[in-house]
Amino acid sequence: MGALPNLRTWKQDLFGSGGPEPSYPKLPAVGEGGRSNISGMFVIGEVGGVPLIKLGLNQGVDVIERIHAGLDAAPSSGDVLDVLIVGAGSAGLGAAMRAHELGMRYLALDADRMAMTVVNMYKGKWLFAEPEDVPNKSGMWFEECDRETLLARWRRQVEETGLHVREHERVTDIRTRDGLFEITGTGGLYRARRVVLAVGKAGNPRKAGVPGEREHAAKVHHTLADPADHVGRNILVYGGGDVAAEAALALCGANTVTMVTIDETFVFPKKRNVDKLRAEERAGRLTIHMASRLIAVGEDTVTFEDAAGRDHTVPNDVVFEMIGSELPLGFFRKIGVKLEGTWDARRWLTLALVSILVYSLYALKKYPESPYSWPFDRLLDPLAFTAAVRAVFEAAFLPFRWFFTPEAYREILETTWFQQGYLYSLLYTVVMIVFGTQAMKRWTSVARSGRYQKWRYTSLIAFQVVFFLAANVVAVQAMSVQNSWRAWGLYQPWPLFFNTFHWWNESDPRVVLYGFVGVGVLGSFVAIPWLSHRHGKRFCTWICGCGGLAETLGDRWRHLSPKGARSRSWEFQGTLVLVAAAVVTLVTVGAFQGRADNGWAKAYGYIVDFWLVAVIPIALYPFFGGKVWCRYWCPLAAWNQILAAWYGRLRIRSNEKCITCGLCSRHCQIGIDVMAFAKNQESFDNRNSSCIQCGICIDVCPMDVLSFDDAPSGNDAPRLTPPSPAP
Repeated sequence: MGALPNLRTWKQDLFGSGGPEPSYPKLPAVGEGGRSNISGMFVIGEVGGVPLIKLGLNQGVDVIERIHAGLDAAPSSGDVLDVLIVGAGSAGLGAAMRAHELGMRYLALDADRMAMTVVNMYKGKWLFAEPEDVPNKSGMWFEECDRETLLARWRRQVEETGLHVREHERVTDIRTRDGLFEITGTGGLYRARRVVLAVGKAGNPRKAGVPGEREHAAKVHHTLADPADHVGRNILVYGGGDVAAEAALALCGANTVTMVTIDETFVFPKKRNVDKLRAEERAGRLTIHMASRLIAVGEDTVTFEDAAGRDHTVPNDVVFEMIGSELPLGFFRKIGVKLEGTWDARRWLTLALVSILVYSLYALKKYPESPYSWPFDRLLDPLAFTAAVRAVFEAAFLPFRWFFTPEAYREILETTWFQQGYLYSLLYTVVMIVFGTQAMKRWTSVARSGRYQKWRYTSLIAFQVVFFLAANVVAVQAMSVQNSWRAWGLYQPWPLFFNTFHWWNESDPRVVLYGFVGVGVLGSFVAIPWLSHRHGKRFCTWICGCGGLAETLGDRWRHLSPKGARSRSWEFQGTLVLVAAAVVTLVTVGAFQGRADNGWAKAYGYIVDFWLVAVIPIALYPFFGGKVWCRYWCPLAAWNQILAAWYGRLRIRSNEKCITCGLCSRHCQIGIDVMAFAKNQESFDNRNSSCIQCGICIDVCPMDVLSFDDAPSGNDAPRLTPPSPAP
């Protein structure tokens, strides 16, 4: 009986829907430069994944400059606007000001008041001009100040400039007609050549939906404007996030405050707020009820149910419902803006076509070997296929032709499987070079110091190029075509390269046999353990070719990696593949004298080396990011994880500056909830995560919260973020 709860928990972790997680809000699918799936419509600001006032202002400037450059020279005619901006927060105001400066025909509409997010902050809240090293490109003023100063300066600037901003005008629909957008709002119908959505993530405040909520609406609030307005009152704060926490803390000194949240533990607030809440609770100035829910609002009372199912009715003057906001997802769906991860007919069709393409490439590489090459082994004529491969190979191999004697080159031309492998490896290498260069430019431009990303991508590309040449040129000359493929085992240790211990013949030179087997053993059981101790799982993201393709070609889709507790619970599969690799290797070497033509090796090769390595994960790049193989099935990553979790030293440390923007978690290809660690000021390593130390979470953080640290403990440990490049 004692095992049943664990079984239920296990099944819930793997198959349950899971609760909401603060790091993963549902957002629109946004491309480069804020482009949505609708041509001419852009999504910017918080709802586009950009936090902070200054960054919002700057993104507004960038998108308008991009729109202005893309519009034809002919001016808009009649009542047609160049651009209509929906939302007048920081991003919307930045866009409006830049459009004004460029002399464009524009209009900004806001369903409520201008800068409503700032308006909803409590009186006197201090606003920091982060990131400090990023200049404000907008004509809108912004420096460190309190809430009141910013609102006053912005309103005065809008009035003095004559900025076209209309408040309290909600946009209800957007349609396209005759190449223009038709925008329906509560103030009328507008036509525009481009639309910018800067509506923010706040949406509409979520309601509890309990009896008395409407009848006593005057006492129910969703924001706290000024704590000084409430003195000597009985107050209930309903919610468990940072907004609720900060309200409870601001009010509990001068009032009787009860905080009620449905969360069993504080999941959403930052650690500093949780610490303050517990301190106020211990001091008797705040009462907290976890795992509880509001069930009724009375005229001068409020009723809630506690964790044990008991009802409590307490005196009450004011209720602050701070249980989040409904994102404007319905509005996005209505106007046709796709949300991230939405599966429609087009996406399913794309998945099918990409899968067929990837399968075909690898099946042709394995042709005519069965069952890998089906259905090409039935459709293609072997002689015609061999002739076609040879023609392409001769052209692609031309740069290295001079390296070989006529006899050696003739042997190469007679070995079709080598030609197939060469062409596949060449394509793989070219793809890594092209997309690796793009990814390097992307992340070195984002990082405060781009040196780490520069060297990481240089390392990935260099290892691939060097071993492409080693296996396809040098090893062919040194060991003949038949054994040249073994050079890949120097690059990808067992169990990733599965055949290091297989296919040895009595005629093979002993120095070659012992050399490759010895290096294989050293790589798997000496080099990887040493790297695990010193560098965690950096092998996956600095050296490995499988991880390299994911970090280069797959980088553009890294934000689509499976997220949440359920996705992380499936990572145990890598350990199962590791065990399978060990068992099959022992059986093949021990019972079959190293020959891999038995059922054990064939089954492993077809399931793992064909489907789980080469076909499924690469086909899933555009849909689930690049690390599906590395994260869920790679036996070497699992081996590396076991070692790094046991005694690895490398960790990523968090300071107290997290603003819970979620960019770190969003861009993690491994699906780690980095924000959960950051907001709680916790370090993470391979003891509590599957981190591969790619460093992207460090680079995307606008507050410089995260840093590498190789010390096992202690706040005075040396920071290992790479130094700035020399001038």
